[in-house]
Amino acid sequence: MSDVAAMQAAGDLVVDHRNRRVKLHLYDSGRIGEMDAVMRRLAREAEATKLIVYGKKKDVPQWLSLGYRQEGTIDGFFRGENAQMLSCFLTEERAVSAAPQVAEDILQLSLAKAGRGEAKPLPPGYSLRAATPADADELARLYRLVFATYPTPMDDPDYVRRTMSESTYYVVAEHDGRIACAASAEVTERFGSAELTDCATHPDHVGKGLLQPLFAALEEKMEEMGIYYLYTLTRAQSPGMNVTAAKHGYRYRGRLINNCTIFSGYEDMNIWVKPLRPTRE
Repeated sequence: MSDVAAMQAAGDLVVDHRNRRVKLHLYDSGRIGEMDAVMRRLAREAEATKLIVYGKKKDVPQWLSLGYRQEGTIDGFFRGENAQMLSCFLTEERAVSAAPQVAEDILQLSLAKAGRGEAKPLPPGYSLRAATPADADELARLYRLVFATYPTPMDDPDYVRRTMSESTYYVVAEHDGRIACAASAEVTERFGSAELTDCATHPDHVGKGLLQPLFAALEEKMEEMGIYYLYTLTRAQSPGMNVTAAKHGYRYRGRLINNCTIFSGYEDMNIWVKPLRPTRE
């Protein structure tokens, strides 16, 4: 197996066809030029238009010299060490945000609500529990209803079940025996970090304040598991999750332009972090 194939097998180097991007999680700092060339080759083959590097702080100048730009930071991503989010856009179109002012207005709205008290409990009539593989079909229907497109195939019950069997922990809020809201923590155990993601609220239950209690439950579970470095990526041009993250004590750390296909097409994603232990550069 070649070095590149081994990196792909380990998940260190990912060709994401669905979102037309190539991601590099781990690399040898002495081979940055070589890895850049590999990523560009893989991007040409896959018709990808964005390269993403989870970089180390000492390497940032070299990545910048190769045409990358820093879009943000995920604090504690590598077992407490910060990941510098570096991106290279291979087309001008991919590099340009569709609605930067909307995103900035929503960010300021969210920051104004930052850290406003503890998460409220679920409203009367709702209950919270961990999801199981038996919920996969209903979860897939929920994601299909809420999102026209999504970065991962969450509308496929088999995919949902597979993520549950690997490293993703789901919680749901139920109403009258049906799932009204769902969220998950996607754990990367070798890095000791988790992304709070896959947040979806059924249209009939929007505005009920369901996500904050789910976030609180996921954070409690992560602490129990010894996962102390949490982050979430939120749609920059949609207020709901940004406000939820800010209220729940997450800190804004940058914006990933045209990062993935979600809801209706490529969208910018805000980075919010909540390390439960000290981090380091």
